[in-house]
Amino acid sequence: MDRKLAEFHFMGIDDIYREAYKVTLSWEKIFSRIALALILPFAIISLAQLEISALAMNAIQSNLQNLDLTQMEKSKYMSNLESRFASEMMILNASKVIYVLFSVILSQFLTSAVVYTVACVYCSKDITFKEVMRAVPKLWKRLMITFLWLFLILFVYFFIMSVIIMLMMILFVVVSGILSTQLSEKSISNMYVLLIILVIPCIIGAIYISFVGYMANVVSILEDIRGVKAMKKGKNLIKGKIWIVLVANIQLQICNTGTVFAFSSLVVHGESLAMVFRVSLGILCFVLLVIFIHFGLVIQTIIYFVCKSYHKENIDKSSLGDHLDGYHLGQYVPLSKDEDIQLAGCSV
Repeated sequence: MDRKLAEFHFMGIDDIYREAYKVTLSWEKIFSRIALALILPFAIISLAQLEISALAMNAIQSNLQNLDLTQMEKSKYMSNLESRFASEMMILNASKVIYVLFSVILSQFLTSAVVYTVACVYCSKDITFKEVMRAVPKLWKRLMITFLWLFLILFVYFFIMSVIIMLMMILFVVVSGILSTQLSEKSISNMYVLLIILVIPCIIGAIYISFVGYMANVVSILEDIRGVKAMKKGKNLIKGKIWIVLVANIQLQICNTGTVFAFSSLVVHGESLAMVFRVSLGILCFVLLVIFIHFGLVIQTIIYFVCKSYHKENIDKSSLGDHLDGYHLGQYVPLSKDEDIQLAGCSV
């Protein structure tokens, strides 16, 4: 990928998509192996969890119906149903916990591998799949620190917003003077409207924090910062390019969500469809999800370079190459500030 960073400055969303396709084709073999080794297992776990949850919920609902039929009877049969219901709930919750743990770990691994490989393509470095996998554990540790900070920030954000929304709703009730009287339909409707008005900015804020987190992941790999510092750097980078970040991430989320929804509705809950058709759709959903996840990570990495170019920052190819070499050679080479800023004052 012999491209000057100055060219990234003028990239639109379509140019970014084309560049992601070119990057993928340039090292198709290594990206294919990453997809098979990391992205495919992640896709299988994500979609298989839907099937497992559906089977568990069907069993639980069946036991609940049986409990309703025998709730007036103090029988051994009812005791067995209650015991079975409790065990099935435990299995369902345990499967969700295991799914979350595995998905978090795998997502960090595949993010590390794809971002690292894209950066190597940009540096014109010849690496092998084994070298990528050797670097992943070191990259994963850096990403986990950033992920934990992102999780903490989102947790605090939602806690504060929940408190604010609750206080605003209480204030509305008090001001409306309906504490001591029966709630009217109009008052309840107004409360729902107020709730929607308060929740929408909350959701927008959470989406923005998620965008910052996506950029922080790339920063954690390609720069000598991680955690909250990477979050701050990611926040600064997306300034001025927020619409590109917004459009790209929304389109990718639509693709991912649409694939998961199609799998859930047509494969998991598609009892009326022929088994051959359901299996074919399931395979198609797996393939699509792998493709969307891969291109999502490649696109996020390219957006990082676009944002760096927009802010007149550059990572010299040789110094970036040394930085990346440190991951699989065992000697981490941080980028210096002098090497980081290259395009300031450069005519385009």
